[in-house]
Amino acid sequence: MMNRTIILLLFAVLPAAAQFTVTGDFRVRWYSDSYDDALDSRGKENYMRYLGRLRGVTSLGENTLFRTELITLIDNPNAPVRNIAGTGAMRYGITQIYAEMTYPDLLVFDVVRFRLGRQQFPIGNGLSMGDSYYFLDKFDGARIDLMVAPFTLSLFGAITGQNLSGTGLYPDPGSDQLYVARLGTTVWKQSVMAYLINQKLRGSFNDTYVAGAGATGEIVYKDLEYNIEGAYQSYHTVPGLPGKHGLGYMGGVSYRWGMGPFRSIKVESRYAAYEGDDASTREIEMFSPPYPSFWWGSRAGYVDGDVGGDFPRNGRNLEGSRIWYSRVYVIPSALPKLRVQAQYIHVGEYVDNDDYNTMDDELSVRAYYTLSAQSALQVRYARAFPNDGDRDLNGDGRISSTEDRYSVSSIMLEWQVQF
Repeated sequence: MMNRTIILLLFAVLPAAAQFTVTGDFRVRWYSDSYDDALDSRGKENYMRYLGRLRGVTSLGENTLFRTELITLIDNPNAPVRNIAGTGAMRYGITQIYAEMTYPDLLVFDVVRFRLGRQQFPIGNGLSMGDSYYFLDKFDGARIDLMVAPFTLSLFGAITGQNLSGTGLYPDPGSDQLYVARLGTTVWKQSVMAYLINQKLRGSFNDTYVAGAGATGEIVYKDLEYNIEGAYQSYHTVPGLPGKHGLGYMGGVSYRWGMGPFRSIKVESRYAAYEGDDASTREIEMFSPPYPSFWWGSRAGYVDGDVGGDFPRNGRNLEGSRIWYSRVYVIPSALPKLRVQAQYIHVGEYVDNDDYNTMDDELSVRAYYTLSAQSALQVRYARAFPNDGDRDLNGDGRISSTEDRYSVSSIMLEWQVQF
């Protein structure tokens, strides 16, 4: 209750002290899920989910800004979906709250920018580090951007976890930390980047290191776009134990054009891979960065370091993941506010040591309609189904509820409001 009071006072007091701009959005979704081939014959479930966000910006002088973002969401950790989750208790949190100072022509740099406070630091499309509204209590630290055309060097450091004493009055020694360096530039009209990530967890052998690079841009034709990124992760392991390391990579291509009765047609395909352990080798192969996050339009295409998703994190799926995503959408010339989209997600394992695929696929058709500049509707039908059948994995002679593989048909209606 105290946290909510502080947040409300923050939004109430700051406008009186300076010019304060508030923006935000709200989404409400209604679902109706029907289950097939479920052992418990659960039939149909109806539920609602919500997400609300408030973002504030205050100018504190010629070079300084104050930014904050408040989010309200409903938890449902058993069925994670990006931005909106539900059927549990309402939760409040501040995803970002920081001061920003910008100085042009400082020293040898064209621009120098500092950010101090709680903030996120997404890289590329989220292969190694993304953004997520579930990271409510992480990334308390500092960022500096140094710009000399055409280069931008960004340095980021954050405390991501801190223990409290038994009384809760002061921190215990030690904390989890994260350090990132990213260099971006333009080469032959392509945006390219390289980065380094060091996660320092408490303890002697808990550090991990990620080195990656990527590029985006147009190729051959206008509106024929691509993105590609790859990274290598190394773990600091106890001497004498097998080494631990892995590769991750993603890429995508899309093309947009107009033809006949359609104002716009777009086709797109993406692929991501998180290496898993090959049982035939002594080394432990695993790509599992601390905070990956990307969203490809369905539960199966959802990757998030906190909530879960189809990738190996903290030993969740030792065999790794491969995610394929393809979609096509059209905007009719006669109805420019309407977009109709069909998409397919296929999820497999990077290596198949046990000859069993634990992942699910999803096929969906959806329609988006813009009511106004601030309001939009979405209607979606999705069919999720397992990649493999029921199997007695624990060897007790029966199929338990956790081993049951079933299909789900889901209808979803969404109303989104922006202000």
